[in-house]
Amino acid sequence: MNTQMKTFTSNTCRILFATCLSALCLIAVSTQAATITVTNTDDGGAGSLRQAIAGAHNGDTIRFEVTGTITLSTGELLVDKSVNISGPGSDNLTVAGGFGRVFHVSNGVTATIAGLTITNGDEDGGGGIRNDHATLVVNECTVSGNHAWYAGGGIYNDGSNGSATLTVTNSTVSGNWAAAPYGAGNGGGIFNDGSYGSATLTVTNSTFSQNFANLAGPSGGGAIYNYGEFGSATLTIHKSTFSGNSSYQGAAVYNDAYSGNATVAIGDTILNGGELGANLDDWSRSISSLGYNLSNDNGSGFLTATGDQINTEPMLGPLQDNGGPTFTHALLTGSPAIDAGKNFGTGITDQRGPSFLRTFDSASIANANGGDGTDIGAYEVQPPAPSYAGQVQPPINPDGSSTFNVRRGVVPVKFTLTRGGVATCDLPPATIAVTRTAGGVIGEINESVYSGNADSGSNFRIDSCQYAYNLNARTLGAGTYRVDILIDGQVVGNAVFALN
Repeated sequence: MNTQMKTFTSNTCRILFATCLSALCLIAVSTQAATITVTNTDDGGAGSLRQAIAGAHNGDTIRFEVTGTITLSTGELLVDKSVNISGPGSDNLTVAGGFGRVFHVSNGVTATIAGLTITNGDEDGGGGIRNDHATLVVNECTVSGNHAWYAGGGIYNDGSNGSATLTVTNSTVSGNWAAAPYGAGNGGGIFNDGSYGSATLTVTNSTFSQNFANLAGPSGGGAIYNYGEFGSATLTIHKSTFSGNSSYQGAAVYNDAYSGNATVAIGDTILNGGELGANLDDWSRSISSLGYNLSNDNGSGFLTATGDQINTEPMLGPLQDNGGPTFTHALLTGSPAIDAGKNFGTGITDQRGPSFLRTFDSASIANANGGDGTDIGAYEVQPPAPSYAGQVQPPINPDGSSTFNVRRGVVPVKFTLTRGGVATCDLPPATIAVTRTAGGVIGEINESVYSGNADSGSNFRIDSCQYAYNLNARTLGAGTYRVDILIDGQVVGNAVFALN
């Protein structure tokens, strides 16, 4: 081979290698997960939730710069990719059905729906959500006021002739119903369908309130129907509250194997029945107690484990805003659920989320045998309000009127402290929490990403008898921000400022 040919071959190889490398880089970039932002409450077009879902790829995250209500006028939202739909809080954004159900998670998808209220869906097999042979996490959501003619008023977990997995955490499922005009309705809150297949449902730190299945005739599962005909249905419930649910069979849970397998395991949960039906009903006698449950009826003979209480009124407040993004039933003073449970798992908050710790073990109340002082149910009574109070200092005004230019570099956040109304320089460790309340993606942000040169992580510095933390204005960007100061996990003061 001559020298010219050798040179040509060498150059050609270099070019081909570079071309292939560039192509691989482009492929890698194109497959990286993206964040898609919803910028309006329209039901279609640029910036809408429907368009964001349609344009997403597997692994993408959908976030929101809007609050209010998205009303669906063109049918259900089909989630056909494995995405994370992360709302700004169920108290900030609602997705309401107009014609049919709200969300349909399609076959083979692994998805998360978080921080939304899902309401006004009307479709059999999941008025609010249909999890159609998929894997779905519903977190910090309110699923309320949805209807199905036969099964799954709020959510239908469909593993029939296949498989489906549904996890519900830190959520409230309320006021949903399954009721046909002249027949049975089943699973007012959730229908878990493992017939001829398998379905797995896990409920943790959640509230089921005022759901019902057809009260006029044969029906099952006011809150949850667990169905395993010729298949397998598995239901696990931890640290949750069921109150005011009703059905002909199983006001809270109806378990139906019918020539298959259907199992229920329940622990650290309140069962407070509604106007019709025993709290628990089981066609196959496969309900097991993990202990530390409290039922206002006899538990149908299933609640016999350590710490279980039957025929006991839980003393609950109404379903209302008790803090956090979702409504809960508070434990009233003297409730037998207080300090009578056990924290199954590693959770450090109750349903309401950050600033609502679990467990608080009151020294004045004896624990249940083998328990750890956790309260039974989704709600944990909190420690007395701290005697500390933080006062924001200049340059941030206490009235929330401060506006800074993003080009200023840093925004110094400074607090002094009083204890019992008296100023003190004996400052305990404190942490900062930053929430964007307007402009950009709304919600809590990771302050360590936006800290100035003097700070990192979430800990305030202590300087000259005050707390100090520098936030990077350029990185934060335009918007309105709330800054909380926390001592022992409790908010003791806050400040609001804007950047433009």
